[in-house]
Order: sequence, then structure tokens, then C-alpha cells
Amino acid sequence: MILAILGILDIAAGISLVFPNFLVFYLGIIILIKAIFSIVGSLASKFFLFVSFIDLIVGLMLLFSFSIPFFWVFPVIKGTYSLITGMTS
Repeated sequence: MILAILGILDIAAGISLVFPNFLVFYLGIIILIKAIFSIVGSLASKFFLFVSFIDLIVGLMLLFSFSIPFFWVFPVIKGTYSLITGMTS
């Protein structure tokens, strides 16, 4: 269930990159905290994932209100995968 909620959060971040709204700054802070927690946790477990850097880049883009064209696809794909995995487990 937690994985599904994090997936919805990733999808919301991807959509906010395309259609900025009033939650962009706060969503950027949440995604940045999630990214830092994910990177620190993966380094501590000695199982490093580059997917965590997608969250870091998206969090920074939302926080500073800039966007890389077509980068919104990565958090949406990642969020969709997390949502499907979280709902089926």
C-alpha cells in the first residue's frame, strides 16, 4: 500500500512538471525528501539504484520551477510501475 502511495506521488510530480499548479513547491520538497531518504537507504544497504536520482532531479526541478523537456515521462513511468506493484502485492 505504501508503494502505491509513493507511486501516486511520483505520478503527481510528473504531471506537475507539465502542468504547474499551486502545489509544485510543496511537492518538490516532498519528492526531494523522498529522494534523499532513498539514496541514503540504498547506500546504507550497499544496493545502489540510479532510479533514486530521478526523484532527486524531479524534486529539484519542482523546487526551482524549471523543467527539462520530456523528463516528465520518467517519474510517470516510475510511478505507474510502483502503483501497479503496490496494488498487486
